[in-house]
Amino acid sequence: MYLEKKNVTPQQAVKILEKNGIKTNEKEAKKILDFLYILAILVVREYLEED
Repeated sequence: MYLEKKNVTPQQAVKILEKNGIKTNEKEAKKILDFLYILAILVVREYLEED
């Protein structure tokens, strides 16, 4: 159901978030990425199922 291959690593996410003034660590970044991947899957699924 969920993609195993993810293109953004927690380390990359930490750098991106820090550039935007958000302090986080790799553990928190992984949770954020997991949430965003799930959200993206739901949005795409909803879009494709529209009539």
